[in-house]
This record gives sequence, structure tokens and C-alpha cells, in this order.
Amino acid sequence: MKLQGTYTFDAPRERVWRALLDPAILARTLPGCEKLERVGENNYLGVLNVQVGPVKGQFQGTLVLTDVRPLEGYHMKLDGKGPAGFMNGEGDLRLTDAGGSTVLTYDIDSQVGGRVAAVGQRLLESSSKSVARQGLEGLAREISAMGESETAMGESEAAAAPIPPPAQLSQTELAARVAGDVARDMARDLVPPERRPWLIVGALLTLAVIGLMLARACGF
Repeated sequence: MKLQGTYTFDAPRERVWRALLDPAILARTLPGCEKLERVGENNYLGVLNVQVGPVKGQFQGTLVLTDVRPLEGYHMKLDGKGPAGFMNGEGDLRLTDAGGSTVLTYDIDSQVGGRVAAVGQRLLESSSKSVARQGLEGLAREISAMGESETAMGESEAAAAPIPPPAQLSQTELAARVAGDVARDMARDLVPPERRPWLIVGALLTLAVIGLMLARACGF
């Protein structure tokens, strides 16, 4: 399974690079990440809670960075396993300037096995895309907060100051958000554009019927 794309951060490359190497920031922004800690110069240990369709589980693994080119990019290798199976990936991240912004390009090949792989290729791909998008959006918010802190405090003081963490989502909220994003991604892939309005109408009618059933059950 391949995961590739680009994302543009409204920030200078140096700030984006610092965020990409900060395990505390990465742990806060990667959906489902319970822990990520540095155990060597470019080695990390982490715990990731994953849910793909009906299958969910906790994965423990390692992240190793090689070919590290300051302010330009690095090669990464991820290995994880848990009761639900295994997951590993390898690929490259690269940074380039775009005016006053920074473009992150990522190209990662991954493999998944065990029960988590039994949900099917399409659901795995949609889940991976949704998690990647949420992680990058969360990283963008962190980088924006870093910029605001640097503006208020000055570059030298901000470099040593911790960034206040954003509000964390509960596991239930996180699962609901990922599930919603996966559903939208699969709808875009599977439903022709001309039929999507009818799909939305059908979903709204279904929700209305469920609401009426719940109201009657509660005696309203």
C-alpha cells in the first residue's frame, strides 16, 4: 500500500523542520498516538491505537530516521506489531520552499498483516488517507502556535519554551472523526458525482428515522 502526497504549511522551513523532529508535537498530532519518545539521536519508540472498520488494537513499534538532511528531509522506517497484526512502512519526507510557505512531500510504502488487513484494501487505503490528513492538519496547527509564540516572545526565547498542547480528543471522539472521514473518502471513490446528492438525502432520512425511534423509546 502506497501513501503519497503533499501538504503546504504557512510557515518557514526551519519551523516546520523543528516540528517534524519533536516527538512531543508528533505524538499530539498523530491520531491514535498514545506515546512517542526519543531513545536515540534518530530513533523513537511509540504506542499507536489503531481502528480500521470493526478491527481495533494497539501497536507498539519503532521509528528510525536515516539519511537526515537538515531542513531538507529524511528517510523513515516504521515497524509495529500488536494483537491485531503488524504494520511496517518505509519512505521519504522532503521539504521545499514555496514563497513564504513550506511544502512537505511524502512518499511511503507500507504493509499491513493480521486481522487488521482482513478489512480489505480499499478501507485500509481510505483509513490511511484520513489519518494522514488529520495528522498533517494537526501538525499545521502546532506549527502555527509555534509561530505565534515566537512572535510574542522572540526567536531565542521561543526555541526553549514548550508549546501549549491543544485540546486532546477522547478515543471515542477520535474514532468517530476517523470513521466519518473514511466514509466520505469511500463515498468519493465509490459513488458517481451525479448520485452523491441522493446519497446525502438518504443518509439524512435514515438519521431522521433513527431519531424518531429513539424519541419513542424514551417516551417523548
